Amino acid sequence: MTFAGYDVASLARLPLSQLRDVLEPTAELDEATAAMESFDSGERTEVAVTIACDLVARLDVLVELGLGYLSLHRSAPTLSAGETQRLRLATQLRSGLFGVVYVLDEPSAGLHPADAEPLIDLLAQLKSAGNSLFVVEHDMDVVRREDWLVEVGPGAGEAGGRVLYSGPVDGLAATRGSPTASALFAERSRLRDEVREPCGWLHLHHVTRHNLDDVEADFPLGVFTAVTGVSKSTLVTQVLAAVVAGHLGTDDTADDDPDVEIENAADAATGVVAHGLESFDRLVRVDHRPIGRTPRSNLATYTGMFDHVRKLFASTPAARRRGYTASRFSFNVAEGRCARAGARGSSRSSCSSCPARMRPARPATGRATTTARSPSPGESSPSRRSSR
Repeated sequence: MTFAGYDVASLARLPLSQLRDVLEPTAELDEATAAMESFDSGERTEVAVTIACDLVARLDVLVELGLGYLSLHRSAPTLSAGETQRLRLATQLRSGLFGVVYVLDEPSAGLHPADAEPLIDLLAQLKSAGNSLFVVEHDMDVVRREDWLVEVGPGAGEAGGRVLYSGPVDGLAATRGSPTASALFAERSRLRDEVREPCGWLHLHHVTRHNLDDVEADFPLGVFTAVTGVSKSTLVTQVLAAVVAGHLGTDDTADDDPDVEIENAADAATGVVAHGLESFDRLVRVDHRPIGRTPRSNLATYTGMFDHVRKLFASTPAARRRGYTASRFSFNVAEGRCARAGARGSSRSSCSSCPARMRPARPATGRATTTARSPSPGESSPSRRSSR
């Protein structure tokens, strides 16, 4: 079964902009024929025209947002943060809802400047439809287009927490102590820098992945290199990282959450010819993924500070007498955490007729109770033992 000469798999591989061009002739038919249960009922029927019109309308929004290079068979985990954000916003625009409050957390984060303008237009369309938008934003181009601005500061943490200004954007210029005002209205001086000479080069050839087709790229080593453009995420965070990880023999996805579906990162290096890898002895990836693998992770566990605390507990006379090691005092083992809340500080109450609720856990008593296995026939009942 085909449509306009394409089967389903071929249509899924087309870029969205090209897929729109394939569907548009059917969507613009003025006279459609009746659908019949036969092979003669094809692309000019009322059903085909209705479906094509709806698909073209959806694709128009995505193409306008600069996502025309994506294809339908592209897996969601491989999309960048900016692409995912725009896909979500496009879905809301098509919903046709009004009177809705949208709370957006830095929608322009990770976007190329060329993609910022379509995003601003999309936000304006949501507002024109009768919705309210509350945006947390640091992109000054987006801030300038806002109708109302609330400045909270002047610093972060204990140095902030005060509302410095609330009103139209132009009024922020007279606000003292506002770092946003200086970024919006003051002329920024050119940074003084000294260009360093690279100590080597990394050459990548035959890079083919997603919208990259047989690309060649050269990266200087030992210097501060900025990679810009719409396809920067695929080239750097996927291809370059996979090539270096393969050379070092390390698993680049070792810290990923096993419950999250991700595309095999090793595939990004398939077919890539690299020169200059002998200069690398370690790879460190810093991206937008959560730093912790479990809900019990925190800054102390991630930075390694809690390792010293666990070792200190394990070195006490009571711990050595009982044979406890540092792993005994970890949040990730049953013996090292409260059995009630699992070291999360809250417990989950589920109900079949209402949403689940999280409530603070009751204070622990400092005692952990362990029950032995069930007795087999002929054995006596096991006893319970408690340890502090």
